[in-house]
Amino acid sequence: MGALVADGYVPHVQQQLNARFAIGDALTEMIGFQREFKLFSRPHTLKSAFALLNIAPVGETDRDGFMKYLQSLMKTKADVDEKPSTLSGHDQILASLRENLESSRPLPVYFTWHPAESPRGIVHITSDKPFSFSTKTYLTISVPTIGADRPKAGARKK
Repeated sequence: MGALVADGYVPHVQQQLNARFAIGDALTEMIGFQREFKLFSRPHTLKSAFALLNIAPVGETDRDGFMKYLQSLMKTKADVDEKPSTLSGHDQILASLRENLESSRPLPVYFTWHPAESPRGIVHITSDKPFSFSTKTYLTISVPTIGADRPKAGARKK
């Protein structure tokens, strides 16, 4: 994401995502949105769902970059609990969020990032305990990021 969004906004977007799917009222609200509006089901995309939820950087250039990043996930692969998925990274995120929110025991969701190079451009989805201080299991979604310093990143202003 660093190639499309300024470094300072990436933690902000991560906080927005994690707050929307946190334990308690936030998760209950997302369950309701899925039940009522099928927010994480086709024909919706991550771009449209996150735009509706107002999850994006504040600046217009960075907002546009974030939306492009979400679209780019359509070209990535995915794995679920270390098993390859037949879906793109984008579609696997939608499917995992939909299945989780529609399940009888939805988990809170934790979004995180990993370098795109390890392994190249794969979205990782797991059910695990991402916090050493908590025993709570989360649906963890880790998406690949590209550093802004990579030559392919172009002339993005930092």
